[in-house]
Amino acid sequence: MEKPESQNADEDVESVVNIDFRRYFNTLRKYAWFIAALLVFSIACAVLYTSRVTPIYEAKASIQIEPRLPDLLGTGDMFNVAAGANSGEYYRQQKQVLSSYTLCKQTVVTSDLSAKLLSEDELRSLSSEDKLELATRRLAGMISVKYPDQDRIMYVRVRHSDPALATTIANNHVATYIAYAKGLLSINSTQASSALQAEFNEAESKLRAAEDKIYKFQAENDMIAVTLEEHQNLVSANILNFTQKLNDARAEEIKVASRLQQMRKEAKTDVLQTPIVMMGDNPSFESLRAQYYTEKIRLLELSKELGAKNPDYLAQKQKVDELYKGLEGEVKILINGTEDLYSAASTTHKGLAGEVEKYKQEAKRLSPKIVQYNEFMREKKLLEDQYNILRARLSTTQLTGNMSSAISNVRALDPALIPTKPVFPRMSRNVMAAVVIAFVLGFGVVFLIVFLDRSIKTALDATQAASAPVLGFIPSLSDADINSLRGSEKGGEIRARDMYVHEHPTSHVAECCRVLRTNVMFSAATGGSEDHELKTIVVCSANAQEGKTTTVMYLGTTMAQSGQKVLLIDSDMRRPRLHISTGVAREPGLSTLLLGDDNYDQVIKPTAVPNLFVLPCGPLPPNPAELLMTKRFEVVLEELGKRFTKIILDSPPLQPVTDGIVLTRRSEGVIIVVRSGQTLRDELRRSAKMVRGVKGKIFGIVINDRQERDSTYGYYYGNYGYSSTPDSPDASPSTPT
Repeated sequence: MEKPESQNADEDVESVVNIDFRRYFNTLRKYAWFIAALLVFSIACAVLYTSRVTPIYEAKASIQIEPRLPDLLGTGDMFNVAAGANSGEYYRQQKQVLSSYTLCKQTVVTSDLSAKLLSEDELRSLSSEDKLELATRRLAGMISVKYPDQDRIMYVRVRHSDPALATTIANNHVATYIAYAKGLLSINSTQASSALQAEFNEAESKLRAAEDKIYKFQAENDMIAVTLEEHQNLVSANILNFTQKLNDARAEEIKVASRLQQMRKEAKTDVLQTPIVMMGDNPSFESLRAQYYTEKIRLLELSKELGAKNPDYLAQKQKVDELYKGLEGEVKILINGTEDLYSAASTTHKGLAGEVEKYKQEAKRLSPKIVQYNEFMREKKLLEDQYNILRARLSTTQLTGNMSSAISNVRALDPALIPTKPVFPRMSRNVMAAVVIAFVLGFGVVFLIVFLDRSIKTALDATQAASAPVLGFIPSLSDADINSLRGSEKGGEIRARDMYVHEHPTSHVAECCRVLRTNVMFSAATGGSEDHELKTIVVCSANAQEGKTTTVMYLGTTMAQSGQKVLLIDSDMRRPRLHISTGVAREPGLSTLLLGDDNYDQVIKPTAVPNLFVLPCGPLPPNPAELLMTKRFEVVLEELGKRFTKIILDSPPLQPVTDGIVLTRRSEGVIIVVRSGQTLRDELRRSAKMVRGVKGKIFGIVINDRQERDSTYGYYYGNYGYSSTPDSPDASPSTPT
């Protein structure tokens, strides 16, 4: 079943980019001598180069950089030079500083390296500034700074041909960096001190102004001796004190008023029965009343004894009356005393209420002054805090500046030691590099050869290009094989090659051709019905000189040797050759029959091979393709099919002319012959596509002129044969056509 054209196109693209690893491996084996030679040459060059290049030594010194300065003053973050989140940036910055042009220049100046880094001619011809600049640039090129482990330790590496000089430069550069770090600390401390001093002076001025403002406010408000806070506290205390006394006085006034009211109410009763005496504190009233009752009793006794007109009775009665008046007088005294107490309580209450009101008014008068005064005090407190902070920081900064020559967050860890082995060139590294380069270059050349070589070399190449199986191989013939059969007549070499299978039936070439015959028969049988007998085969090639005529002769010979009656038709009416291979006349032939001659016995000629006959091309027509497309050609093939068991047509090449495409329509199948190492895969692909384009069937591919074993295609009979006379498979091959 024929594949769609788009699918064929995809297969074409896939086959182009496909890599045959076995072919690549075989090519590697073939060019192993080239890779070995390239390897030896590369190693020799590496050794020669390494031995002649001036050795370069590397000295390495390490520096430990801490993110904090030693906190000698106990100020904490004041000495944190690499703040937490920016520590990575800080170390990147220090790495740049270590390799900077400025630091290298300082190292050159302090260590006087110009004389060691410049040649005598440069020292004589250059000015001082040019010497310094050139020496600095060379030193910058020699120094590299590494920070591999991110562990606060940096490595300064210096490379030079003089190991002692490299060591000196590395140590001096580290010392320069440490001095730079200390100087930077001193500069920073000085700058910080200046800035803090300015801020401190300003804060001090503001504090003095705030204190003057408070003093002026106190003077204006008569608060020099007693502060406003004390005055406010005094007023508040007086208000509380007098308010308490006012409450007590009010209670006493109410109490006295109630007593006075009750006394006035009871004043109208009998003096002997009034409870007024009980409301007051008058002990004389009780003694007087007791005396009154005593004298009253005596008066009653005198009245009974003497009578009412008795002078003693009257005298006693006068005494009793005087005592009674005395009791009334005591009651009046109590009432008047209570009235005086009430009057005094009212006066006290009014006086205390006035004092409380006075102090309340004083408190109201002080309220806005207190607000303003508190604002002045808060301002003073804020300025005092700033003043104290700045004074502490200024003192710390000044102390840090004084100690900057003794403290630093940078210190030398390990000094550079004089190196004993060069870092460049390294023999082992250069040899390994040479080996790698040799292998890469060798493999690259071999891969390029394989990639650029588009010719058919293996069965896999042919199968991928034509999408058809490989039916067999035809090995190359050696010059000795051909010369042993070559005659003196014209075309002797061609005839000797094409008759080789007949003359050497037990040779390995003949055996390969018998394998080819068997595969062709099986290929034809699997393509159709089991009862169908293969009759007509077209043997063609993509281009000329690829061995299709030789393949026709070998295939026809092996079929004839199997007992079949075989006819070879030379259908290449442009460059015929079968008549030379078989040693018969070219005329008459196929063209004679196509032009109407029916004398088949005259044009069909026997060959030296039993059962093998040949129909030469006959006279060369001007229009071979038109003749092959005529109905007459079908009639001729039908007649020949009745006379012979197998008919093999030797076709013209497919690429240059269309005759071969026409013949594929007249046959049952096509065998395409390719020449190993010559036929291109693209040409075979196009040829197969042309055959399939006219509904032709491809039995398979025959690889001609095969010179070596193809491990991708089954068993190879290259050294196998039955002849007792040994062949010469190792002789130099010839070129079949």
